[in-house]
Amino acid sequence: MKLGIGKAVITPAIGTPLAGFGHRTHGCEGVLDDLEIRALWFQDGESAACIVTADLIGFGSHMTSYFRNLVQNKYGLPKDRLLLTVSHTHSGPQVVECLSLTGVMVPEVRDMVCKRIETAIEEAHANLHQITMRAGKGLCEGYAINRRRKVNGKIEAMAPDPDGVRDDQVTVITCRSAEDDSIVAALFHFTCHASTMGDYNVTADYPGVARRQVEKLLGNGATAAFLPGCFGDVRPNCVLIGGRYFRGGVPMDITLFGEALGNEVVRVINEESKPLVPQLSANLVTVDLPISKHPTREELETLVNTGTEFEKAWAEGILSEPFSLTRAFDIQRLDLAKEATLVALSGEVCVEYGHFIKSLRPDAFMLPLGYSNSLVGYIPTAAMYAEGGYEPEESCPYFNLPAPFAPELEQVIRTGILQVMKD
Repeated sequence: MKLGIGKAVITPAIGTPLAGFGHRTHGCEGVLDDLEIRALWFQDGESAACIVTADLIGFGSHMTSYFRNLVQNKYGLPKDRLLLTVSHTHSGPQVVECLSLTGVMVPEVRDMVCKRIETAIEEAHANLHQITMRAGKGLCEGYAINRRRKVNGKIEAMAPDPDGVRDDQVTVITCRSAEDDSIVAALFHFTCHASTMGDYNVTADYPGVARRQVEKLLGNGATAAFLPGCFGDVRPNCVLIGGRYFRGGVPMDITLFGEALGNEVVRVINEESKPLVPQLSANLVTVDLPISKHPTREELETLVNTGTEFEKAWAEGILSEPFSLTRAFDIQRLDLAKEATLVALSGEVCVEYGHFIKSLRPDAFMLPLGYSNSLVGYIPTAAMYAEGGYEPEESCPYFNLPAPFAPELEQVIRTGILQVMKD
């Protein structure tokens, strides 16, 4: 197996609107730390695959199509061999077209990001070196928490639930030089929203701190790349005294979180890693997620004329798209080794799906990825519809959805995951 690596900085200019929260009223005022790209090109004989991970809120469907066409036309890489994923920082530029209500997209900034990703892929493709691979698992506990606290079976608010489902496992895939066994790259996977910071500063949040910590501790030019878990209902454990409410994060939060995660990544590399048998293979399945209903054109036009500013913007967005009761949802499998599989899903997928994916091969290194290859909306479980809350209901307008998905989406997705694993 050979590996090539490309890097780039994608920090936007001061004044650029930031994506991720609806409360911001103007563009960024400063830069806490740089946003970065990591492109990793794997080549095994005639077989190849490319992973791009970026400090962005997500990849929109237009960007995903653009890069799939680019790598196919320029390098002959099939679309199921390109995996686009993100840290999901809530403090970077908007590049997802369906998220306009939480940060306005600036075309010049989007184009800058695309160009630098393209350059990073080109750099990775042009600099291949023989590698061996290892993988290991660890834990980073106390920094992530479920945010769906229930009272009498109903979600009372987006609030800390220390007994709720989460996934504190850290999984690390390490690539070493075949010549001298030095560490070339470390891909590390963790399951927590990168939403600690919500002010007007650009930041990669805790994944950026963790990435820099890993690269510093490993030294010798090693590259670290963050892979996001399914953390739709899991966020940083920033709470007020008493633990009943979340508070806004501060820079020290992302420093402590990121350094703890980075330290665990390096410990896993040094103490827990096992050899892998490199083997590239991939598959891509697209399923249609059912939407529960669709407002009529008359209802939407009424909101445009008489609704609040938020309702007006949402209604205009729905009217601008063809009326549809489904959304396309990609499920991608990318095997880097016989024992290591990435399963990437194109939404804000709740953690329960990640546990389902890991259960399919409990003896292997299964990495369930949300926030990959487009971002269609929150992906709740069927049970969450009876409980209510942000993920199944309140989030929908922010993704330009006409209504919540139908509870049947869970079975559709689980069936699609099983299909992508078999083929």
